[in-house]
Amino acid sequence: MLETDASSKASLKDGNTGEIEVEPGTRLRMFSGKSGAKSLVLERGTIQATIWAPPGQFVVDTPSAVAVDLGCVYTLHVDNNGDGVLHTTLGWVGFKLAGRESFIPAGAACHTRKKIGPGTPYFEDASDTFRRSLSTLDREDATHDERAAALQIVLTQARSRDALTLWHMLARVSAADRSRVYDKLSQLVPAPAGVTRAGILHLDAQMLDLWWNELGLGDIALWRHWERGWSQESNAR
Repeated sequence: MLETDASSKASLKDGNTGEIEVEPGTRLRMFSGKSGAKSLVLERGTIQATIWAPPGQFVVDTPSAVAVDLGCVYTLHVDNNGDGVLHTTLGWVGFKLAGRESFIPAGAACHTRKKIGPGTPYFEDASDTFRRSLSTLDREDATHDERAAALQIVLTQARSRDALTLWHMLARVSAADRSRVYDKLSQLVPAPAGVTRAGILHLDAQMLDLWWNELGLGDIALWRHWERGWSQESNAR
């Protein structure tokens, strides 16, 4: 266990893994998994991670999601309620709770909530209106009218790079709204060979992965390769 008070910081370094800067007001636990992967449990506070270990060898567990490094630099904050936010500055990070997963590339961020898991990632240069509307769509208590208005704003304002957000939204909006998200994403990044409208509307996992690889944000096969191993270790804990 490592805990910093309101005026102290700490630095952790492993020559084979990376370096972690621990900000004031942080509590975390450290251990190594059976596979040799280095793991932290961030209970609260903020860490800045610079990881040079092979992808999937560094995992951070939080009360609301598990973050898996895929060769990157990122900042992760967890508040006293167990909610968090991750900002990636290099590479990309996988964020998961149960069956809900998000991929956060450099320049993007993702909020996460306890018992719900990661929200929808977005690039941090998106407009405030876009980000507020996305937050509304991630809320479980949003009304039908609030969701409809928020979805219209997101689809209208989405830029080419916001294909990141729309790809994640395919599995998070209602079946009735999925076709609208599909149409907008197709305008921004045409679906590759082997990906059909019907398949995406039925959330075919293989087709979703193929389309992700068209976004130019990293090969999802890397995530799938490591997902099984670290997920099993996390569940065992």
